[in-house]
Parts: sequence; structure tokens; C-alpha cells
Amino acid sequence: MTAEVRTRFAPSPTGMLHLGSARTALFNYLFAWHYGGEVILRVEDTDRARSTPEFEQVQLEDLAWLGITFDEGPYRQSERGELYAKAIEDLAAKDLVYETADEDGRRALYFRPPERQGSFRDGLRGDVQFSRVDDFVVRKSDGTPSYNFAAVVDDVDMVITHVIRGEEHLSNTARQTLLYRALGEKEPVFLHLGLILGQDGKKLSKRNGDASVVDYRWQGYLPEALINYLALLGWNHPEGLEDFRDLAELSREWDPSRLGASPAAFDPDRLVSINARHIRRLPTDELRRRTEPILDGTLPAGREPVAVEAMQEEMHVLSDAPRLLMELVGSVDPDAFVKELPGSSAEVLGHVVGELDQRAPESLEDARNFVTEMRAWAKENGVKSRDLLHPLRLALTGRNRGPEMAYLFAVLGPDEARVRIERAREAILKI
Repeated sequence: MTAEVRTRFAPSPTGMLHLGSARTALFNYLFAWHYGGEVILRVEDTDRARSTPEFEQVQLEDLAWLGITFDEGPYRQSERGELYAKAIEDLAAKDLVYETADEDGRRALYFRPPERQGSFRDGLRGDVQFSRVDDFVVRKSDGTPSYNFAAVVDDVDMVITHVIRGEEHLSNTARQTLLYRALGEKEPVFLHLGLILGQDGKKLSKRNGDASVVDYRWQGYLPEALINYLALLGWNHPEGLEDFRDLAELSREWDPSRLGASPAAFDPDRLVSINARHIRRLPTDELRRRTEPILDGTLPAGREPVAVEAMQEEMHVLSDAPRLLMELVGSVDPDAFVKELPGSSAEVLGHVVGELDQRAPESLEDARNFVTEMRAWAKENGVKSRDLLHPLRLALTGRNRGPEMAYLFAVLGPDEARVRIERAREAILKI
């Protein structure tokens, strides 16, 4: 039994999956999910010169990575030639097609619309008028169907009820509407999403900030964060919610009546911010699983969980992990900072070394207790918190800022921490 709502996502394997196409795939998925319908995956690979199995495979992997699934497909237009031939026969029987050569002598089959004006219903824009539609190709000189023709024939055969895509297809929809009617079929409901604009106000492209989903994967974006952000490009939640834990939560909250036709501006900083929030939300074990391939086994042995937790607050994308880890455990040269420390630092560091000789704070809880006791000692002896913590942070990492002090002791371990602090103290005494 065919579902009452059937949408389709129809990528062309002539390149990578970019943000606009990924958004279209997502909105088709959400629309079908909302109505308990079905979404079909159709590969529009009739461009013989540019379509490749490699591009198709990468696009399918990207969709799977995003968590977008399909009820049917993939169907490939390159394998559906008999269906298109039958539709050509139907048009020919109505004397609506003719063959002619272009200026280069290539012969193609053209569609002669019985009417050249009309309108179609758009779910976001209302009635859309069109006129002056010229004859257009339905079968190219190499025998393959044109995009507009194949899309219509496939939509009819697959019983597609809703076509959701970008507004750049509005001119195609006029031609397709005439083809549906010429074939004696009712056109589906169209929803043309507003354009995604770059920061320069022009349509998003490679020139003004667009990137492929593969690029975002390699840069360390989370699929749930990218899905979250794409959903906000042309849709808004009735209560203004903007953070959705994953695709399942987004699907439950998604209301198609909140779709809009206005352009949406792509803001890379907002995407980074959303991704950082999703990273901070991950359980430590899950974040470790996602960062380990990037870190390639460089997490400190036996201290992997606390090292990941120490990086989590400052991590905006997963690819930040190697840098953040080196800021925690990388080598430190005291000569680079020793001159900016007050003279009292040698005494402060000496006290901490002495305390480390008496105990070994291994866990994060032990480290927090240790730091609390060091603060209490500083207060009792008239040492300002900054004059305790700043020299310690420089001694342990060589940096002025970073995660909570207890993380530094827990990640480095008491032995390494003691060595670094003693080395910094010795450098101060040499001045």
C-alpha cells in the first residue's frame, strides 16, 4: 500500500553533497516523517560526462553519516530507459515532440507545450504564475532524457506526492508542470525552499563559504550539529527552540507549517557555536570514541577519560583535539615565561612540590581536593590566588589559560606535574 505522502530526494552524482542539497534531503526526510509517509532516494545520473559511481558513493556515505535514511532506493535514472521511452511514445502520439538539430548539428528531441503559460500551486508561495515557456529538450543528442523530463516521468511512476527543493528550481517547475499535464497526470505539491545566502548576501556557493558535507566531516563537525543547523535554514520552531540533541528529537519537534520561503543566511560562526554545544553535551566516553581516530593514540595512557574531559569545554570541532591535547601535555620551556613571574613564585612552587612529595593525587577528585588545600594554604599565608594559580599553570602547561587547574594535575599525573613544577622553580632561582 502506497503511503499518502511520498517525497523524494534526487541528488546528481556529478560532485560532492553540499549544504543546499543536504538541507533538501533533511527537509524531505522530516516532512515524510511528520506525516508518516515515505521518502524515496533517486539518483539522477543521466549526465554521462560528469556522473561517476565515486561521487554517488560519497554522497550516499554523507547521507548515512547525517543519519538521513530512505524507505526506497536508490533508484538510478541510468537504469530506467524503457520507462522514459514509453513516455516519449505517449507524447509523440499526441504530436507534442519533434526532433531537430542545434547549431552544432546535434539532434535532440524537443517538447512542444500545448500551452505556454499557466500556474502551479506552491505550498510555501501560493499560486505561482508562469508564461512564455519555449520548446525544450526532453531527449538529448546522446539519447539520454533531459533532467526535466526524467524527473516528471519518475515522479509519476514513483507516485511522488510532494516535491521539496530549492527555489532555484522554480523555472524548472514551470516546464515540469506542463509535462505532467501533457502526460495526463496531476502534478505533486511543490514546496520551494528559500535560497541559502552567503555572508555577502549572494547565493551560497564555493566562492562565498559553501563546503561539502565531506569537508565538514573532516573538519570535525558532528553530524547531529550539522543537522541541527541545517534545520534552522528556512525553518523555525514555534517556541523558538534552536538546540536539538539529535535527528530523532528534531523529528519529534519539527512542524512543516513553520517552513518559510524567505532566504536564509549561512553563518559559519553560528554553526561552530552549535557544534561546540553538541560536543559539550556528549558523554565523555562518546567524545573519546569520536576523537581517538583524530588523536591517533596520543591520549596519555591510563588517563584517557580525564584528558578528553579536560579538552571538552574548549573544543569547538573535533579537529581541535590534537591542539588542545598538546596544550595539556606538550613539553614546557620555563625560560619562555619565568621572567614574568613574581619573585614569590619560587616559594609557592616549592610548597606545591613539597606537598606532591607527600601525596599523589591521581584522580580528578583527588586533584580537586589537592588544589583546594593549596588555595587554603595560600590564603593562610597571604598569597593571592593569582600568585598561586598563575605560576602553577605556567609551570604545568606554559600557557596563561586553559581548563580547570585540577584537570592539569589529573591529566599529567603527580610525577610529571612535580617534575614540571620543580623545573620552573629552578629556573626562577637562576634569575
